[in-house]
Amino acid sequence: MMFIRRFTRCFLILVTLLCANLSIAYASDVAIVYSTPISNVMTDDPERPGIGVEIVTALFKEIGHDFKLEVLPWARAQYMAQNSPEALIFPLSWTPTRSEKYKWGVNIFNNETHFISFNGKKLTKEEAKEKHIGVQLKSSWDNWLTEQGYEQVYRVPGEGSELLKLLRNNRIDAWYTDTIIAGSVLRGLEDPGITYSDPIQIFKTYLATNVNSPYPYYDDLIKALDKLRQSGKINQIFAKYGIPPRY
Repeated sequence: MMFIRRFTRCFLILVTLLCANLSIAYASDVAIVYSTPISNVMTDDPERPGIGVEIVTALFKEIGHDFKLEVLPWARAQYMAQNSPEALIFPLSWTPTRSEKYKWGVNIFNNETHFISFNGKKLTKEEAKEKHIGVQLKSSWDNWLTEQGYEQVYRVPGEGSELLKLLRNNRIDAWYTDTIIAGSVLRGLEDPGITYSDPIQIFKTYLATNVNSPYPYYDDLIKALDKLRQSGKINQIFAKYGIPPRY
């Protein structure tokens, strides 16, 4: 009887260890990638899923591994990426505030930002500090405004439609965003008052990973990105969306 109990205990320990190893292997083989809906970057259209989605898909195909896309509100996506071992996230732009929170290396594209107004006024960076500025909550642009000391900032979770309404109703003076999102949201609008500032900042945007427990094949993704650029694949993805390559 004692032998049976000891055998059973050892068997259960062995099964537990095997399951743990299988879980670890699965986590490494099927990457969890967090994102959020962003026009032309991450969409729910299977024919045009977005520049970011298509680049990330091509990268994982190149390295021969699978990934699972988890779509969440942007603030939640960032929290999960920071607190989930081996997790990845895109499109995440590097800012000083974020620099130590992630591992950076897969620079999928770069993008310019502008202050956009509806009153024909072309704002400078200095003039905008005296205005009411709308921005997407927890975005890289939100980070930048905070780092630069902008105080009159109106933050909303969405990427553009709500801020567009605020602009039209004169609730804010300008919307701070990048050219990819602005081009998508404003496409087709015939308003002579729409005015872009000169480029304010160039953001380097990444498929980043958890800094404490990085995705184990992250270096392979870096090499794969370089290969896809040299082959022209990245340019083809941008061309599909009518956007000049930005990297």
